[in-house]
Amino acid sequence: MREVRFGPAHVSHFIFKTEDALQMKAPRLRVPHPGPETRVQLERLRGSEGRAGLSFGMSPDTVVVERALGASVEDVDGNIFLDFVSGFGSINAGHCHPRVVEAMREQAGKLHQAMSLGSRVRLDLEEKILSLVPGPVPKKILFGTSGSEAVETAIKLTRRATGRQEIVGFTGGFHGRTLGALPFMGSKAQRAGLGALVPGARHVPFPYPYRSPFGTEPEKCAEGTIAYIEEFLKNPVSGWGEVAAILIEPVQGNGGMIPAPLGFLGALRRLCDRYGVLLILDEVMSGFARTGKMFAYQHEEGVEPDLLVLGKSLSGGLPLSACVAKADIADASEPGTETGTYAGNVMACASGLASIAVYEEENLSERAAKMGDYFLGRLGELAERHPIVGEVRGRGLMTAAELVSDRKTREPLSVAREASDLALKKGLFLYPGGHYRNVLAFMPPLLIGEEEIDTAVE
Repeated sequence: MREVRFGPAHVSHFIFKTEDALQMKAPRLRVPHPGPETRVQLERLRGSEGRAGLSFGMSPDTVVVERALGASVEDVDGNIFLDFVSGFGSINAGHCHPRVVEAMREQAGKLHQAMSLGSRVRLDLEEKILSLVPGPVPKKILFGTSGSEAVETAIKLTRRATGRQEIVGFTGGFHGRTLGALPFMGSKAQRAGLGALVPGARHVPFPYPYRSPFGTEPEKCAEGTIAYIEEFLKNPVSGWGEVAAILIEPVQGNGGMIPAPLGFLGALRRLCDRYGVLLILDEVMSGFARTGKMFAYQHEEGVEPDLLVLGKSLSGGLPLSACVAKADIADASEPGTETGTYAGNVMACASGLASIAVYEEENLSERAAKMGDYFLGRLGELAERHPIVGEVRGRGLMTAAELVSDRKTREPLSVAREASDLALKKGLFLYPGGHYRNVLAFMPPLLIGEEEIDTAVE
């Protein structure tokens, strides 16, 4: 059977049989969603899964997936959806990339698990990740299974390394739902009903020019935010205690695809150095070519985090995360006090090695930058036609449109979830988010082209 390339013409590995590629062209709805078989499965799902489970994270009429390929997802009714969420950023190379699938198949025939044992594939991945994080200071890795776990590892390491307790996070930040990571998340809804959380969390405004109290110009926003943080760090009666670290996403994901203004991370790095505070960058969502660089912080020269938190597309869709830390910080915890049973699972590591090879060899950083620019242009056309679009923004293929009821007052129009439901019924996955649940966010697989973007916009 003849083979065709699925996705951009330059992609070397993403090749499928003709019938598969044509059958999975998205979107194509055979029946209105939710279809009859989907409704049957949804009844089963509602009877077995607690309502806090993430199966219904995008819609109460969620898609029940049968298979997926590239940027296309097929449900149990044969409907094909165009995926512009990518498992919330965990499948940057697309669903079922042949190179990743083959790596998992090969590893499955050798070894599944190696807790408390060495593994060549795990070591290969550790060395590969370290090679992607340049800098003059030696670094080491501790693996986990989720972004939340890696954030908790970073918090524990900073407290042990510095002897200090307080961690500064940002409004709108999302660092995971586990009890140790939750205090540094800005969302009230995520913390409702839990009472007192792990102590030592502080929050400051994220440098969000569209809604910053320090000014709408990126430079003024960045300067004001840095000055605000410094006031609390230097003022002995500010109410803050001894700060161990500042924790930030270079691009807020769940908060609404908000890139920190260029220059802010460099200023924050210098601020941390002045006060002996460690800098933790959370790139669970923004990492691995998503923003046009391997990691989002690399858009600024000279920024070196003390700790870097990774997850999601690190493994191409399997449970794996990592905390990369300067060596002396990584060794601040005693043996056996970090990570868990499945941390650095060898199946996930094999998938991770193959995924990183795809990001590099298929130039997906470059493609994300190019397609991101195109996508922002198309979203800008929507903004010209629809006054409810207050701002379009993004970095690479982390893009968004923020909805407002009034452009002058910037009053949020909190209908992102409803818009996501409507899009789903038309065959498109999009990500409802934002500080006020008023942002339509997009994170498609990095292999998409202009045709898929046009389809999503139109």
